[in-house]
Amino acid sequence: MSELNGKTVLLTGASSGIGEALVEKLIARGARVIGVARSEDKLQALSEKHGDFFESRTADLSEQQGWSTLVESLNVSPDIVVLNAGTCEYLEAGSIDIGLVERVFEVNFFANVRGAKVLLDKYQDSLKQFVVVSSSARYLAMPRGEAYGASKAALTYFFESLQLSFPNIRFSMVHPGFVKTPLTDKNDFDMPMRITAEEAALVMANKIEKGKLQINFPLVFTLLMRILGMLPASLRYKLGRGMVKK
Repeated sequence: MSELNGKTVLLTGASSGIGEALVEKLIARGARVIGVARSEDKLQALSEKHGDFFESRTADLSEQQGWSTLVESLNVSPDIVVLNAGTCEYLEAGSIDIGLVERVFEVNFFANVRGAKVLLDKYQDSLKQFVVVSSSARYLAMPRGEAYGASKAALTYFFESLQLSFPNIRFSMVHPGFVKTPLTDKNDFDMPMRITAEEAALVMANKIEKGKLQINFPLVFTLLMRILGMLPASLRYKLGRGMVKK
C-alpha cells in the first residue's frame, strides 16, 4: 500500500501542467487532493473526473487575503502541501524591466512565502511534508533568466533555511529541468532533455511518497546544471556569454 494512501494533499497550480498531471499521480496512490488554481472551469473538470478524491478551491494566491480565505475554507488539516504554482518572464539582454522582475517575484517567491506563513501558523503541529517547486535554473546564471532564476534561487534558499526551524516537518525542494507545459510552450529557444508533465509528475509523486528532501529531474540534465554551476566564475561567464543571442 502506498504511503500516500489516505493522505490529504493541498496542491497549488493544480489546473494545468505539472500540477494537473500530479493530481492524477497522487490520487492513483490513494491520496485525496485539494487543488487550488485561478481557473474555475479547469478545476471543475478535475472534480468531475476524480469525484470524492478531488476537492477544488478557486483562489488568487498573489495576495495575503487569498491565502487566508483558502485556509479558512479547509475542513481538514492537510498532511502534505505542494507549492507548485509559478510563472516565467524573460528580460531582454541588457534591459532591466523592474515591473517584470516584480511580477515574477510576486508569484514565484512572495506568494509562496505568504502561503508558508498562513499554513505553518495553523498546521505546523499536524503538517507532515512541505513540497516546494523551485527550478534547476537556480544552479546556473543564464541570459534573460535574471528574474526567473533569481526568484527560484531565493525560493530554495528561503525554504531550505525555514526547514531548520521546523524539524518535525519534512521540506522537499523540487528542481525540475525543462518540462513541457503551457508555460514552456511559450519559450523561443531549444530546451534540451525536455520531458512531459506526466513524466515529471511521476517522479515527483514517487519522491514525495518517499519523503525525499531533494527532487531533481531529469537526472542527467539537473546533474549537468549543478556541475556547470560549480565551475570557476570565469568559465561560467564564458559559458553564459556563449548563450547570449547575437
